[in-house]
Amino acid sequence: MKTFNAGQLIFLLIVIIPLSWMIATVVVYPMNGLGLKATWKTYQFGMLWQVLFADNIRSDIRLSGVKAIGAGFCGAVMVLVMMFLAAKQSKTSIYGDAKFASDADIRKSKQVTWGDKSKGGIIIGSHKGKLLRYTQPDFISMGAGTRAGKGAGIVIPNLLDYDGSMMVLDPKQECYTITSKYRQKILGNEVFLFDPFSRKTHGFNALTYVDLSTEQGVTDLLSLGETIYTTDGKSGPEKHFNGESQLMFVGCAELLWFLMTYRAADLKSFGIKHCFSIGTILELFNRIPMEDVLANREVYIETTDDPHVLFIIKDALDKFRHYVELGDEPKSSVSGTFTEKLKLFTLPLFRAATDRNDFDIRDMRRKKMSVYLGIMATEVDIANNLLNLFFNFAIKVSMRENPDFVRDLKYDVIFLLDEFPAIGYMPYIKKAAGFIAGYKLKLLTIYQNISQLNEIYGLQGALSLLANHPCKIIYATSEKEDADKFSAQLGYTTIKAKGKSRNTSKGGTSRGESESDTQRALVLPQELSTLKFDEEFILLKGENPIKCKKAFYFNDHYFMDKLVSVSPKLEAAVKELNKGVATGKPGLKYPKKEIMLSYGELEADLKLAA
Repeated sequence: MKTFNAGQLIFLLIVIIPLSWMIATVVVYPMNGLGLKATWKTYQFGMLWQVLFADNIRSDIRLSGVKAIGAGFCGAVMVLVMMFLAAKQSKTSIYGDAKFASDADIRKSKQVTWGDKSKGGIIIGSHKGKLLRYTQPDFISMGAGTRAGKGAGIVIPNLLDYDGSMMVLDPKQECYTITSKYRQKILGNEVFLFDPFSRKTHGFNALTYVDLSTEQGVTDLLSLGETIYTTDGKSGPEKHFNGESQLMFVGCAELLWFLMTYRAADLKSFGIKHCFSIGTILELFNRIPMEDVLANREVYIETTDDPHVLFIIKDALDKFRHYVELGDEPKSSVSGTFTEKLKLFTLPLFRAATDRNDFDIRDMRRKKMSVYLGIMATEVDIANNLLNLFFNFAIKVSMRENPDFVRDLKYDVIFLLDEFPAIGYMPYIKKAAGFIAGYKLKLLTIYQNISQLNEIYGLQGALSLLANHPCKIIYATSEKEDADKFSAQLGYTTIKAKGKSRNTSKGGTSRGESESDTQRALVLPQELSTLKFDEEFILLKGENPIKCKKAFYFNDHYFMDKLVSVSPKLEAAVKELNKGVATGKPGLKYPKKEIMLSYGELEADLKLAA
């Protein structure tokens, strides 16, 4: 605590005494019934002296003079305190004045609500037992290492709280297993699970969203080709062969649509399935010789006189001719790139799940839907192309309709992307974050460390990506690079540093102390690595950072009550642990997660294709 020496106290008295007297010479007037105007006209500096010491002054007037001196003293102290605080604030700002948000700051926040669900929003933490929700349309990012509690602290809480549409990357299907029934039965969502490596899956066929009978369909097909064989952010041979593979993909899709519509017998003769899907495109590429297609050019062109259809078949034939005329080596490279990206479509279960379409991404803003992309951990390593296609394409499809002009697009869609780097490169998120937000699409991107993002997007690209996430949630991190960056983003403050000196001369030894301002990070990098498991920081654009708790769903009756409401067995177990009480009360005991899941009552009832 700051103390004052004798010299400083004498200085304060020298300042306070005359300042108190000056204030009292003014205050004595209104204490004797004079208003502001009368005080201004009759003010005399020596009047207070007369009130206190003149012989002919009444006792009540003399008492008002004493009171005026007391008021003057209080006023002088207040003036000095305000001057001291102003000087301190000015001095602090030289090195930084970062601080954590106070309760008052949180209440006044324009971005976060505290314990108030009326404005909706995404749960980002908990403070003093009340949930914090981010209510802005902007993106949210979270850096959290393995086993940091991100699933229990942010993913599952939002799935149990947000009643609009959600698209979830669910690598272990834990989110689906715990939350899908509640979202279906209580929140009124249509629930879908897409796991093309399993028979327990709904279908998703990207070509359902491409209608080549319309002019817009050609544009949509080109967009799909770019999604699969992206050239954005690529260079050199990779960019070239991705571009060539795009041409082949578009050409095969155009030919497939033409044959299905006008010459179905040709498909049958080659043993190709009558299905407009990516798997069938790969099948067509592998089974129909390009030379045979080109040899039938006149036959195909004479099939119809529709200008739009003629454009499509001629465009397909032109792309095939370009491919055939390539040299053997470049043709082999194009073929390898083309088939490598589509190799999963040769798997029987995968092909079956992607030849049909059981949910429409375009409806997610029209009605409440929850889509879980539940790729199991054992398949994540080989499913990166699928993850990239699914989420990039979902965003592109959603941006075909602008909610400003289409009134029935009334629901926001949250893309909850756990293990975000597994998706790979997502150009829209990097370049058009604000643009996407205007289409009622919100992203919560979760990654383990910044180096993952650097590897995918490059150093500058990763910086740009994170800059598009104005709300950042920070868990404890052991990565030095991450700790350094987060520490810098949390800001710096000014502290007093004391120094001691010792001088020796012929006259003896003298000692001295000095005090100076120095800079300190609000949170040191090493403090980020030792952050308690249940603690987190929240960075907000233009507001003080918040230090708070993670919003764990387990052992919190707000969330657990929701699970109890859809599971009779869980309800019975909770009652047994709590003397007949199952809901509505803090501090209840609950079964362990493994036991809770063993009841098998938290999964949605799915209608799957036979």
